[in-house]
Amino acid sequence: MILRLFVRLGEVYDLGLADDRLFVTRVLPLISGSLLKFLGNCLRTGCSWTDCKSQLLEEYFPYFICETLVRDLIVFKFHVIGEPMHEYIERISQAATILQYQASEQQLVDRILMNFDPDILSHTAFLDRPRRIKDLNRVVGLIEEKISVSRERLQADPDPKGDCGGRGKPQDKP
Repeated sequence: MILRLFVRLGEVYDLGLADDRLFVTRVLPLISGSLLKFLGNCLRTGCSWTDCKSQLLEEYFPYFICETLVRDLIVFKFHVIGEPMHEYIERISQAATILQYQASEQQLVDRILMNFDPDILSHTAFLDRPRRIKDLNRVVGLIEEKISVSRERLQADPDPKGDCGGRGKPQDKP
C-alpha cells in the first residue's frame, strides 16, 4: 500500500508542478498514522522529495523486505495473457524505480521481456532487441498491432481452409 502510494506520488511529483516543500505539504492531508508523522518529519527537516523517498525505504522497507519486494514485483512478476503489456511494463518500471532496483535499464528491459507470457514472447522473435523502456514500449506496440490484425483476420474468416479444403468425408449440404 505504501509502495503504491509513493509510486503514484512520484508520478505527480515528476510533473514538476511544485517545489519539494509545497509538494510534501500537499501530500500530508492524504495520509494518516505513522506515515503522516514520517512525512511531517521530512517537512520539518527540509528534506527534498528524493531524500524523503530514500528515508522511506530505510524506514518501511528494510533490506530483507526490499529484496522480497524486488523478487515478487520485478524478478518473478510474470505477465499473464490479457494483461495490457504497457501497464505491465509501467508497473515493473515503477517498482524498480521506487525500490532502487540495482540493474541497468538494459537489464530491466531484459527481465521484463523474459517474464512476458510465452504467447506474447513468441511474437518478439523477428524484432530488434529493445535496449530501453522506450524501445520496449515501441516493440510492444508492434506486437499488440500484430495480435489485433490476427484477431481481425480470424473474425473475418473463421475457417481459413474454406469449404473445399482438407481431406476427409465431403459434407452433405442441404
